[in-house]
Amino acid sequence: MMRFRDYVALAFRSLRRSRLRSGLTVSALLVGATGITIMLTFVTSVKNYITDQFVQTGQVLQLAVSQDPNLTYDPAGGFGGQSIQAAPASGSGGGSSATSVMTPTLERKIAAIPHVTAVAATMVNGGGGQGIEYISLGAKRLQANFYAYEPDGVIEPPLLAGRDLGPTDTSDVLLVSQDYADALGFKNAYSKIVGQTIEFHTRQGYTGAGATLPRILPPQNQCGPNMPPGPHACGPTSGLPGLTLSARVVGVVNAKTFQRQTLFLPLSWLLAISNQAQPSNVRYTQQSGGQSCVPGQPCQPQGSNCRPGQPCQPQGGPNCAPSQPCGPQGQGIVVGGWKRMSVNDFVASSGGYASMLVKVDGLDEVAPVATAIDHLGVSAATGLDALNQQKSKANVLGLVLGALGLIALGIAALGVMNTMVMSVLERTREIGVMRALGARRSTIRRLFSFEAASLGFLGGSLGVIIGYVFVLVARPLISRAVKSSSTTAPNFSVPIWLVVLVIGGTTAIGFISGLLPARRAARLDPVEALRYE
Repeated sequence: MMRFRDYVALAFRSLRRSRLRSGLTVSALLVGATGITIMLTFVTSVKNYITDQFVQTGQVLQLAVSQDPNLTYDPAGGFGGQSIQAAPASGSGGGSSATSVMTPTLERKIAAIPHVTAVAATMVNGGGGQGIEYISLGAKRLQANFYAYEPDGVIEPPLLAGRDLGPTDTSDVLLVSQDYADALGFKNAYSKIVGQTIEFHTRQGYTGAGATLPRILPPQNQCGPNMPPGPHACGPTSGLPGLTLSARVVGVVNAKTFQRQTLFLPLSWLLAISNQAQPSNVRYTQQSGGQSCVPGQPCQPQGSNCRPGQPCQPQGGPNCAPSQPCGPQGQGIVVGGWKRMSVNDFVASSGGYASMLVKVDGLDEVAPVATAIDHLGVSAATGLDALNQQKSKANVLGLVLGALGLIALGIAALGVMNTMVMSVLERTREIGVMRALGARRSTIRRLFSFEAASLGFLGGSLGVIIGYVFVLVARPLISRAVKSSSTTAPNFSVPIWLVVLVIGGTTAIGFISGLLPARRAARLDPVEALRYE
C-alpha cells in the first residue's frame, strides 16, 4: 500500500527525469494562471474600489432628480464631465415622462417625504447668468459660467485645494474649476488662488444683489436695432451704472469632473444676482409727445405737421420696445417702488432647477423614496442602481477576461495530456515491473494522475507568484491613475480566494488532463509491458 508521500516522491522524480518537457508544460500553465491572476485581481479591486467610493461618499443613499425622463445619475450632483449612467430606480415608473418644473416648492415637497434627510438643488448660470457681463482677477478677464448648489453637505465636489462651500456661505464666496484657475494664472499652484478676490462686473442697468435701487432713475437708453443684446440694454433701468461685486475664492475643483471654466456659487447668491428688481409706475420728468410708442414703430419725437393718413414720425429711426415711452426722456421717478419676483416664480420662469440631489437615511428606503419622487412628476435615479450597474459591468468584464484565461489554460491542458502520454510510453517497462511486483491498476492510475496534478499545481503556484509580483509593482501607478480626490486610493491586492481558485483550478485541470493517460497506463498488460523496448 503506497502512502501519499510515496506518490509525491515518485511524481516529482518523474518530472525531474524529463526536465525540459515538464518545464515547458508548467510554463504553459503558468502563462494562463498569471493572466487570470492579474486580470481578475484588477477587476475585483476596481469593483471593490467602486463600492467603497459609493459608500464613502454616501452615494448609495442618494437619488438624482431631474425633469428629464432619460435621467443620468451623477455622483457630483449634476456637475458635467464624468457622470455615471443609471436607469431609473426599480419600481419608480422610469418609463413615464417628467411633467413638473423643479422649483423650491417641489423641493419642499421632496424634503417632506419620509426618510429624506436632505435635498440640494442646483442651477446653471441662474437663468442665463442675468446681470454679469464678465469676471476678472487683476488684468485677466474671462467669461462668467456659473454653477450654483445648496451647500448643505449633500453635494461634495472633488477639490484640489481649499475647502468646499458650507452652510454659512450665503454670498461673496466661490469655488473655481481647475481650468479656470489655470486660465487665471495659477496652473499647478492651486493653493495660491485660494483667498484671492474675483470681481464680477455687471451689465449697465443691473438691479440684482448688491445694487442700490434709487427712487430717481437716470435717463434711459432708447431701444432700437443697434442696441447691444441683453435685458437691460434699454428700458427704465438702462441708465443705471454697472457695478463690481467681489467674491473670495475658497477652493479649486478637480478638472476630471469639469471640462469647462466654471465658478461655483451658493445657490441663494446666484438667485439673488440673477433675480433682477423692476421699478413700478415710473414717471418721467420730460417726455416728448406725452405718449407711448407703438411696438415696432420708429421711436422718434412726434412731428407737428402730420397729414391725415401719413406717418407722423420720420422713417428709419430705432424702434421702440412694447410699452416703453417714445422720444427722449429725462429722469424717471419710481412712484410704485421696486418689485422682485418670488424665488419660486423666478426659478420657474428660468425653466426650473437643473437637478436635485436627495439623501435618505437607509438603503431600504432608497426605492420607496424614488417611487414617491416619481409620483411628483419628476424622474429619479438612485446611486444604488448606479453602483449595481457598475458592479454588473465589472462582473461582465471579469467573465470576459476570465474566459480568455481559461482558453489559455485549456491549451495548456492539451500540453499536460501530451506530456503524460509521452511519460506513459517512456515508462511502459517500469509500469510492467510495478505490476509484476504486485502494484494494482488503481495504484498505477493514481500515480500518473497525481503526476499530472503536480504539473498543474506547479504551474498555478508559479503563476500566482508572478501575478502577485506584477500587481505589487504596478499598483502605485494604477492607483494614482484611477484615484478620486474625494476618496482614498484603491487597494490593488491579490485576494486569498483568487489564490486558492487559481491553484486549485490549474491542479484540477492537470488532474483531468492526466486521467486518460493514467487509465491507459493502468490497463497495460504486465507481460506485454515487461517485453516492451
